[in-house]
Amino acid sequence: MRAAARVDFNNVFSIIEWLISQWWVWVIVGVVALFFIVVWLMPGFKVKADERYSTTDTEANEIALGLLQIVNLPSGHWNDPTASILGDREKKVLVDQWSVHTRQDWLDNIERLVTVRRRREMWVLYLAVRAQLAEQLGRVPRTKEWLNAIVAEGGDKRDARTFVTSIEYTEGLIRKRVGKDIVTPDLFVKTLDGYALGQAVGMTTWGVALGHGDVAEAREIIHRINVEGRPAFSSWADFGLSYIAGRVMHWSDGKVDEKAFDKFGDGCVDFQAAATAKRNGPWATLSWSL
Repeated sequence: MRAAARVDFNNVFSIIEWLISQWWVWVIVGVVALFFIVVWLMPGFKVKADERYSTTDTEANEIALGLLQIVNLPSGHWNDPTASILGDREKKVLVDQWSVHTRQDWLDNIERLVTVRRRREMWVLYLAVRAQLAEQLGRVPRTKEWLNAIVAEGGDKRDARTFVTSIEYTEGLIRKRVGKDIVTPDLFVKTLDGYALGQAVGMTTWGVALGHGDVAEAREIIHRINVEGRPAFSSWADFGLSYIAGRVMHWSDGKVDEKAFDKFGDGCVDFQAAATAKRNGPWATLSWSL
């Protein structure tokens, strides 16, 4: 076995000779560099649709409300009302997690998601104050303005500060990861209902896979979810922002830091894809207005 060459670090020629002799190191560095260059240059993944179902009509538009939930599990392609990708193991997990043992369990879960919507009373109040203030100002309220408005409505400034900080931090990260061209600076979280509504659509398709209902009934339920849910939002981007923020806030219990966002805000990748036409994103081509 050849002994390793000694390097005289006081001699530049000795250092150069040693570096050249470490060819295997440079091969590894080159491969790693090439990998990152290829990843950087490659376009993002395209959103896949099920060829059995439409991607352009009203039914497609309505089920697209559940895209982030459907593809996150995943339970099927975004336009699949049957959750056909679910296997026996995934179905069992869904049944246990959501307690959807019967048809009535399934319908009750959907009803809860559509009506109660995982809401917390104080959070709803804080967001309503912000939305009202934004309407008065004609712009997104600044942090101090929002907090002062909450206090003026009888809220506790110390309690509100944690919520306000978490919401603004979450908005900033979503905007950064999805893109300012999609989540534009004028968009802000007005409600966290998007998460529950997206889950309601996903739950509807899961019920078909579990045998609790058929496609026709699922389409009727999804239509109702859209009729009741869409008026609170102005666009797909507005809804997507609400969905991601709602998920992060719910599972972090309103205390959001980078670790919590990384864990619960993973839907940003799908959000960006859904809103990008070059990636076959349905949100980029389907009208928000039904």
